[in-house]
Amino acid sequence: AGAAGPVKLEGAALYDNNCQACHQPNGEGLKGACPPLKGSPVVQDDSPDKMIGIIMKGYSARESEGYPAMPAIGVLNKLSAAQIQAIINHERTSWGNHAREIPLDEVEAVLGKLTP
Repeated sequence: AGAAGPVKLEGAALYDNNCQACHQPNGEGLKGACPPLKGSPVVQDDSPDKMIGIIMKGYSARESEGYPAMPAIGVLNKLSAAQIQAIINHERTSWGNHAREIPLDEVEAVLGKLTP
């Protein structure tokens, strides 16, 4: 049996393993600890640049709102472009979010623009 194209990674499982502990199974986060992904303007933005940047480099811009800095999960967990694609597309299409799915080449282009 030959494979018909690349295997599609399971975004929900990758989310469970990398994101759920903080952002919760329902994407609603933890009040005062982790911001929600459900309804998030970053998650729903047509451009994935900021979202991928946060995953790869971490994020501290919401500390004034009482949220601790997010670690650079993408780097720490050595996530591949395909894994990042699966995670963000899961987040962009779950919990009432209706953002477009991001193709792998666009994820790779954004990763290429990020400086280590």
